[in-house]
Order: sequence, then C-alpha cells, then structure tokens
Amino acid sequence: MSNAQHGRAWIRVLLGAALLVLLWFAANWGIHAYVSSRIEAHNGQPVPQFSLRDQAGRVWTTADLRQGKTTVLNFFRSACSGCLKEREAVFALHQSADQSRLQVLGVMLDQVQGFSAETTQRTLARFAYRHPVLMADRAFVDAFHGVGWAHVTPVTYVVDGTGRIVRALRGHQTLAALQAAVR
Repeated sequence: MSNAQHGRAWIRVLLGAALLVLLWFAANWGIHAYVSSRIEAHNGQPVPQFSLRDQAGRVWTTADLRQGKTTVLNFFRSACSGCLKEREAVFALHQSADQSRLQVLGVMLDQVQGFSAETTQRTLARFAYRHPVLMADRAFVDAFHGVGWAHVTPVTYVVDGTGRIVRALRGHQTLAALQAAVR
C-alpha cells in the first residue's frame, strides 16, 4: 500500500469515527430533549392522587400538597451522580425555608429501580435527610411520570398550595435555581 493509499485509509477511519461520535451526541440530545419535554409537560397539571409513606412511617397523600404551602418534590435514587450533586442544595433549601409557606419532600425511587432495602437504608443513613422522604412505588411513579421514562433522576417539581405543578426541573439544581423556582 502506498503512502497516499495509507493516508486515505486513515482519513476514512477518522471520518467514520467522527460520524459515530456525532450520531452518539445527536441521539443523546434527542433523548434529553424528549424526556425534558415530557417532564415540562406537567407544568400547570394537578399532582396525581397518591398515598405514600415517608422514611419515618408517616403517610402522605395528595391532600398534603393542597394545604396552601408550596411543595418541592425532589425525585432521586441511590447511586445517582446528579442526585448527589443536588443533595446539598435541596438540604439548604429545606433548612432555609419558611416552614409555614414551603415544604420540601424527597421522593426516593429505589424500590421502583430495584435497589435492595439495604442500599436504600444505607443511603438514607449516610446522608441523614432532614426533610421527609417519600418511598415511591411503581403505581405512584407511573401515575406521576408515565411509563417509559419514570426512572430519570434527579427531577424536581414545584407544586403550588392548590396541588398544581408550577415548575418542572430536570437534572441537578443549584440552591439559587431552586430558590428562584419557588418564588
């Protein structure tokens, strides 16, 4: 093979690799855009009916989100890097919140994801959540998110005092972004 042929072969390999990388980015962008549009479609919608226990055993229902307070529902799971990045911002929001007008609720998807009870307990103990954490079941996640993308985390919904979703945020949020979303 001549040097020219060898050079053209390398160019074809590099172009092929570049095309594969471009296709990978395009597919990821398309999936991200689709999932984000599904999450954002909840803006203005009422929260679905639910009844879930938190990690302390209290049963929470849809009625608890219709008490005049703004509620932040933060969907997360064990072994989620975005959830880990966002955790301190959620903690800080809860800690700085006027509890008479804002409540922060975690929604843990571990059971739906198939994580063991031990993994869930280790996560809850390791991070010592200061706000209630609802233990989501498949029925809740399917009613809230819909089948097909229910396992995306983190996702945060801001619910007004009447039980309507007013903001839907995908991906890890900063404290400033969360504070802006609840104003």
